[in-house]
Amino acid sequence: MIGSLTGIIDEVNSDHIILNANGIGYIVYLSVKSLNSCDLDSSIKLFIETHHSRDNIVQLYGFTTKEEQSCLRLLVKVNGISYRTAITILSKLEPIEVLSAIASGDKVAFKLSGLGPKLTARIITELQNEVNKLNISYSPIIQEDATLALINLGYDRSRVCSVVQDIKKDSPNLKTEDIIRRALKDLSIS
Repeated sequence: MIGSLTGIIDEVNSDHIILNANGIGYIVYLSVKSLNSCDLDSSIKLFIETHHSRDNIVQLYGFTTKEEQSCLRLLVKVNGISYRTAITILSKLEPIEVLSAIASGDKVAFKLSGLGPKLTARIITELQNEVNKLNISYSPIIQEDATLALINLGYDRSRVCSVVQDIKKDSPNLKTEDIIRRALKDLSIS
């Protein structure tokens, strides 16, 4: 098994890089967030997960942080979550957002990463106890249908989450429509 690889990035593709480590070019799959930080001919150290597919094909998944790697390990425990699906989730959400969504039962967060309702429910059901045992305090990062509606209007996800969270802190009993109205005002100012 490979624990980590350090090398020079020879090629950047839509879902993987080719990492030259001591003259050997490894195909390493990364999240979109990690791929966006990759520059050709730059040096990088990646934490590696080795996956053997059913066809006995070895695939390497790389992570720039241990938190992202741990989050993938957690997600692939769920029946129906492949390594590719877990990488897709981590392409849309930060590890803390994934853990927060699981702990709080926030289905909208996973809907934003393209998962269906059954798989989303399975993730929350199967992992909620395990995440809660970590004894880390999570604040819901993504809340309600208001967040999804604002993102569908074209606003940046992280900005929308921040604005909606602030509105919910100030006025926890607002209806979805009122949250959207206030958020639109705040988002148009910045």
